Amino acid sequence: MSLLVLTALAQAVVPTVDLPLERREPCAGYGTALASKGDTASTVTLDDQVRMADIGRSAAGPAPNAFGLSPDGTHVAVRVKRANPEANGYCLVLLVVRADGFGEPVEIDRGGDFIRDDFELRNFSVTMAGWDRPNPPRWSPDGKHVAYLKREKGTTQVWLADPSGHAHARQASALPDDADSFAWTPDGAGLVVATRPGIRAELAAIENEGLRGFLFDDRFGPQFADHPLPTRNMASAYTWVSLTDGRTRRATADEIALLVPSHSGGVPQNSRLFRSSPDGHAAWLEPKSPAHLLSPTRLIVASPDRRRAVCESKQCEGVRGLWWSPADRSFFILQNLGWAKSQTGLLRWDAGDAAPRQIVVTNDVILGCEAAGGELVCAREGATQPRRIVAIDMRTGRERIVHDPNPEFQRKRFGKIERFRFRNAYGVESFADLVLPPDHKPGQRHPLVIVQYGSEGFLRGGTGDEVPIQPLAARGFAVLSFDRPDLLPEAYRATTEAEMRTLNSDPWADRRQVHSSLEMAIDRAVATGAVDANKVGISGFSDGSSTVQFALLNSDRFKAASISSCCEDMYSFALAAGPYFTDSLREVRYRYFENDMETFWEPMSLIHNADKLDVPILVQNADSEYEGGLDVIEALTHHGKAIELYVFPGEPHFKWQPAHRRAIYERNIEWFEFWLMGKINCDPKRAEQYRRWKAMPGAPAEHSLQCVAPSAGP
Repeated sequence: MSLLVLTALAQAVVPTVDLPLERREPCAGYGTALASKGDTASTVTLDDQVRMADIGRSAAGPAPNAFGLSPDGTHVAVRVKRANPEANGYCLVLLVVRADGFGEPVEIDRGGDFIRDDFELRNFSVTMAGWDRPNPPRWSPDGKHVAYLKREKGTTQVWLADPSGHAHARQASALPDDADSFAWTPDGAGLVVATRPGIRAELAAIENEGLRGFLFDDRFGPQFADHPLPTRNMASAYTWVSLTDGRTRRATADEIALLVPSHSGGVPQNSRLFRSSPDGHAAWLEPKSPAHLLSPTRLIVASPDRRRAVCESKQCEGVRGLWWSPADRSFFILQNLGWAKSQTGLLRWDAGDAAPRQIVVTNDVILGCEAAGGELVCAREGATQPRRIVAIDMRTGRERIVHDPNPEFQRKRFGKIERFRFRNAYGVESFADLVLPPDHKPGQRHPLVIVQYGSEGFLRGGTGDEVPIQPLAARGFAVLSFDRPDLLPEAYRATTEAEMRTLNSDPWADRRQVHSSLEMAIDRAVATGAVDANKVGISGFSDGSSTVQFALLNSDRFKAASISSCCEDMYSFALAAGPYFTDSLREVRYRYFENDMETFWEPMSLIHNADKLDVPILVQNADSEYEGGLDVIEALTHHGKAIELYVFPGEPHFKWQPAHRRAIYERNIEWFEFWLMGKINCDPKRAEQYRRWKAMPGAPAEHSLQCVAPSAGP
C-alpha cells in the first residue's frame, strides 16, 4: 500500500464485529509441558512455528509488556499464549515464575478467549485489530493476588488469581461493558476499571437507524461492514470496583489518575513517555520542533525543584522506553539506534552525569521492561531466539534468563544469517537479513524468497506473519527478510499528515525509493554466491503488498509472487474503503475516475498493465478486504494470467485465527516450491490445487515436477 495507506492503516483494518467460532477446547493437550519437547537435531518446521508460545503480541514492534513484577521483585506473572490450529484458538495460560530463574513455573489460571485489541482508523472510532489487547498482569500492593483481563462468554472483565496456584481464579468485575484496562487502588481493596460505554450506545443507535435505511455517508467502509461504523468519540468511563462485596461507583479524580497519570507542572502537553520517580524526579520526551509532524525529540530530566537537564544529542534520539531505578536516582533508556535504527540500545543515566552511557547494544529487540533492584526485567528476542523474559544487570549489561516459553528452540538448527546494510539511490539507510538453509554448503545456490516489510526480532513470517522464514529455509530456500526503509528526507519537513503525503512532486516517490532499497538488497544476496538469480520469488503484506505490485511492474527479476491485502489500484481499492477514505486520497493527489487516471496509475496499476504481467501471483486476503482487489483479480484472469485468490472468513487486516495461519503458511510454501523448485506436495488432498496450478501459463512441465513430503515437515 502507499505511504498514505501505511500511515492510515498502521497495522490493521478490520470489521467491528467478532464472528463466533465453533471449536474444540484450545488447551486440550496443551500447556507448559509442550515446551519440554523437541528433537535435538531438527530444523524448524511449519508446525513448530505455528504452535510457538508467545509472550504478548507476536509482532516485535513497540508494545506494552506482557508480564508483571511482584512488589518485592521476587516473582514475575506472565501471560503465555500458544496457538492450536486444530481448535482454531489459543491456549492462554497465566504463569508465576521466580525472578531469579530457578524453579518450575506455577500455573495460576488457564483458558479464556483471545482478547483482540482495537484502535481508531481514519474517522472510525472503534476498529477491531488482529493482535492482542495489552494485558500485563498486575500484582496487588501486598503481593497476594494477580489481576488481569480475561474474556469469557463474550465479555472482557478483570479476574483475580492466587499467585501460589492453590486457589481457583475468580472474576472480580462484572461491568456492562468490556474492561479495557485497570489499576489497583493503593490499599488493595479495590480496582479502577476503564470501559467505553459509548461503543454499546453507538452500536444500538446504528441498529435503530437501520429500521429506516442507512444514509450512505462517511460512516461507511463497504469492505468492513454493510452498515455505518461508529465515528463518535469513545471516551473512557472509570469505575471503582470493591473486591470485598462487588460494589461499584464512579471513580474519583485521584483514582482515575492511577490509570491516566497527569503531568506535573512545567511539562508540555505534547510530551510523551512521562515517568516520575518516587522522590519526585521526572523524565520525559518533547519534540525539538513542535511544528513538524515527525520532529526528533529531546530527552528532559527534571529535579523536584524543576531544574532541568536536557539531552538533545543523537545519543538521546530514538527513545521508546524510560524507567527509574527503584534503588537510586538513576533512570534507564531503551532506544532504537544504529544503521536504519536497526539496533536496540539500553542506556543508564545517573544523577550528576552529563549524559547517559550505554550498557547494551544489540541487534535483538528488547521491549516491555520493569525495574527490580539492580536489574531490568524485559522481554527479549533475536533472529533465531523467540521472545523470552530476561533480567539485565543495570550496571554491567549482563543478562540471565528468567523464563523461556520455547526452550525447544534452543535445540533447533538454524541457517546462517547475514545482515546487509546499505543506502538506497535516495540516500536513505536500509538493511535486510539473508537466511540460508541450515544445510547450506559452499558453492550451493538456492532459490530466493523475499519476505517483508519489517525485519526485527525473531525472523518469523515478516510483517503480518504469513510467509514462514525458518521453515522455508529448512526446505532449501534462501530467504531475504527485507526491512522497509524510512521515509524520504522531504517527509520530515511536513507539519501535517496531508503535507507529508504530498511533499514529493512524483506521486510514487516513496514506492520508488522502497524499490531502490529492494533491488540493492537482492543484489547483495546474489553477490554472496548462495542465491540463484533466476529463481527469485517475492511476498508482501499490507504496505509490502504494494511494494510487490510496484516491483512486478518495474523489474524483471521475479518468477513468482504471493501477496496479502491486495491490491492498491484504480477502482475497487478506494471504493471498498468508503467515501471518507476515497476523498482523503484525492486530497493528496490520487486519481480516481478522472481523465488522467490511467496516466497517474501506470507505474503502479496491475489492471493497467495486465497484458504485460507474466508473474504468477497468489493472493490470500481477509474477507474484510478482498473486495478491494476484485478488479485486479478479474483483469488478470481475463487476460489469461496466473493468479489465484483465497478469502479467509472472520479476519481483519492482520489475520489472527490459528487455522488460517497454518493454511497460509502451507500454501505459501507450496506456491514457491511449485514455481521456483518444481516440487509438489504428495498429499492426495492437494491434487485439485496442483491441477489448477499446472494449468496456469508458465507452469513447470508435468514430467519435471518432483513429489515431496508435506510442507508441515522439514
